[in-house]
Amino acid sequence: MMLGTLSGLVEALLQPLSWVLIGLLGVLVTSVWAGRRRTAFTTLILSAALWAVGATPLSSWLLAGLERPYVAGSRQAPPADAVVMLGGSHASSRSTLLPFNLGDSGDRALAALELMRQGRAPVLVLGGAGYERGGQRRSDAELLEVWIRGWRLPAGRVVLLAPSRDTRDEAVQVAALVRSNGWRRVLMVSSGFHLRRGEAALRKAGVPDVYAVGAEFNGTDRMGVPGQWGFFPENERFRHFSQWVHEQLGWWAYRWKGWA
Repeated sequence: MMLGTLSGLVEALLQPLSWVLIGLLGVLVTSVWAGRRRTAFTTLILSAALWAVGATPLSSWLLAGLERPYVAGSRQAPPADAVVMLGGSHASSRSTLLPFNLGDSGDRALAALELMRQGRAPVLVLGGAGYERGGQRRSDAELLEVWIRGWRLPAGRVVLLAPSRDTRDEAVQVAALVRSNGWRRVLMVSSGFHLRRGEAALRKAGVPDVYAVGAEFNGTDRMGVPGQWGFFPENERFRHFSQWVHEQLGWWAYRWKGWA
């Protein structure tokens, strides 16, 4: 037990954010000692913000707030005409054995394929950004299809979206597929915190029946783990906070532009 505690302390001290907090606290103490009240107050606010985001349940709680409406429903997806995986699960790579690297949202691909394995839909639609190859702009979705076909995974008919700039671009392409194929319902797969914006974007683009399926619920899962409070900030908590901020800004931007 003591060895594990010591190892955790050493690991925490190796994080750059821990040294930032220690430095801020040092400035705070010296400012109070020297009577520099304004500097002390500013440093106190910065230290408190750093600690609150990185060492408390705040970031996980905020992220879980976006995920919570979709947790239960993601385990009981109904039959549909197509499974639509939004992009962001992987990126092109020339260095690895596979032609891509799975990113933080790599569970999107696994969740989409699991829905296909369960026979929830006959068609798999893969979205994604783009990469340059041979002087041409190609879709990340092509790389995932190579893996799917090579491993003979149960994917049904695979449809690849063109390289997309954002979720709105993917939504417009999916809506065109829905109209041309006469689809009624699609299962949209994305990260739990992104489901609200993705679902709204697809509906606004003209997809009448969207059922959102979360591939990962990082905030919700983290809230269920013991030891939510600490002293030193953690990088993972800042990643959760960054995802929450990004999604909140994206939501209001989409609302302002009329995309959601």
